[in-house]
Amino acid sequence: MESPRTIRPDDGLYPACLGRLPDRPAELRVRGALGEGLRRVAIVGSRSTDEYGSSIARDLAAGLARAGVSIVSGGARGVDAAAHRGALDAGGHTVAVLGTGIDRCYPAEHHALFEEIVAAGGALLTEQPDGTRGWPSHFPARNRLIAALSEAVVVVRAGAKSGALITAERARGLGVPVLAVPGDVRDELSAGTLALLRAGARPVASAADVLAELGVTAPRPVQRPLPALDAHASALLGALGRKPRHADELARAAGIRAGAALAGLLTLELEGLCEQRPGHYFLRRSGEGI
Repeated sequence: MESPRTIRPDDGLYPACLGRLPDRPAELRVRGALGEGLRRVAIVGSRSTDEYGSSIARDLAAGLARAGVSIVSGGARGVDAAAHRGALDAGGHTVAVLGTGIDRCYPAEHHALFEEIVAAGGALLTEQPDGTRGWPSHFPARNRLIAALSEAVVVVRAGAKSGALITAERARGLGVPVLAVPGDVRDELSAGTLALLRAGARPVASAADVLAELGVTAPRPVQRPLPALDAHASALLGALGRKPRHADELARAAGIRAGAALAGLLTLELEGLCEQRPGHYFLRRSGEGI
């Protein structure tokens, strides 16, 4: 396991972009590689997000990662975790900015995610001393680091009092572009993003929108041939969409029995063509050539 290290403004390893903070940390604790030379975009949002928010965050992060952009987020539940996961699934780079000491895992269930981030060439970063627990006051302070590290901040799902809005506010104060993903205006998780859009944030529907904000041309997707599938798996693939559907519903749509449908869906999942959600719900996986 890679040991943490301390970096300071005068050692050549400290991110120069943090110099625009009037209260930049005197030192940072880091595990992994910060991705020197990579462009960075923050993807943040609600901890208690929904399937729409998680899916959008994963897709945005994966698309940006495939374009060589590092994904910055806060390592929290919900949108943050989905953004880190999307970058990792695309083979990209991601940085989790923590509100705890580098030796503390918060939330505890993200231990495996944090270890995977480091193992994949990304980094964990914090201004908090080792041993520091996740006190509520640390997370708004953490958010200014997320904003300062990034060339743009994308807010995916946010209630009216979401901490993601603090990140957006700090970004605006630093001159960092703020973008927001539209949602159902009747949904409380859209209240924060709607407020950002009304305040002038640019709407985002895809990674290409974010890349355009950065002045980067989106890479052409690499088309890969579909694997050889049997009749059941092929029928199920045709029934899958971008919204999760229950295995029983997919079985009926494909005209096959439930047991055969589960076997076919497992085949599609192993081939990277579908994703499973809790409760035997499945959706078609977005990706190259799919």
